[in-house]
Amino acid sequence: MNIKKKRLAIIPAKIFSRRIPGKNFKMFNGKPIILYTLNNLIKTNLFDKIHISTDYENIIKIIKDLNVNIDFFRKKSLCKDNVGLHEVIKWTIEEYKKLNFNFDTICLAYPTSPLLDHKDYINACKFFERKNKYPLISVGKYRPSLDEALISKSRFLKPCNKKKFGQDSKKHKEYFFDAASFVFYSKKTIKVRTNKFIPYILPFEKTIDINTFEDWNIAKKLYKIKNIAKSKF
Repeated sequence: MNIKKKRLAIIPAKIFSRRIPGKNFKMFNGKPIILYTLNNLIKTNLFDKIHISTDYENIIKIIKDLNVNIDFFRKKSLCKDNVGLHEVIKWTIEEYKKLNFNFDTICLAYPTSPLLDHKDYINACKFFERKNKYPLISVGKYRPSLDEALISKSRFLKPCNKKKFGQDSKKHKEYFFDAASFVFYSKKTIKVRTNKFIPYILPFEKTIDINTFEDWNIAKKLYKIKNIAKSKF
C-alpha cells in the first residue's frame, strides 16, 4: 500500500539583497518575481504546505489573492549574510513541528526562478522520491566543457588543463553547475550536510541564476522568447 508523503516547499525570500536590491520581490515582466515560483508550486498540487521564509511583512499584500498563509516569519538572526540556507530550512522544519506538522519531503524552491514551469517541480519530485538516499539538486551543464577553459595569466590566456585542452571535444568530460532553482531533501537527508547530490539536469534556457542586473535582463529576454514560442502553438 502506498502511503501519501507529506511535502513542504520552502521559498527563501528575505528582503535584503546585496547585488540586486529587493531582488526577491522586484517586478519581473509585470509582477513580483517570487510569484512565478509560488504559482508554479501551487499548480503542482504536490505540497501540503508552501512556506515563504521571509522577514518582509508586506509579503501578505503580494500573496493576498492566493491560498497561501504565512504561518510564521523568519527570525532576524537567520536573515544575516553569514547564515546558510541549510540552517534556515532546519529551523523552519522545527517551527512546523511545534505546530504539529511533520514532512517526508522538503523542497527548497528559489524565489528567482521565473523560467521554470510547474512540471519541472513535479518531474524532479517524482525522480527524487524514487531515489532519495541523497538530496536532489537542479543543475545546468557547462557548455563547452570545462576541459576547454582558459585562465588569464599576466597578459595572456592559458588552458586550465593543458593535456585536455587540445583533445577532441568528444573526449571532454561533462561538468555541471548549481542552477539555483530547487533542491529536494528527505527528512533524513536534511539533518546532515553532504557533498553528494542527485543531479536533475535542466535545459540550458532554464539555468540562469539571477545574481546581477545582467542576469536579470537575460532572464527577461528568455522569458519573453518562451512566451512567444508558446503563443505559436
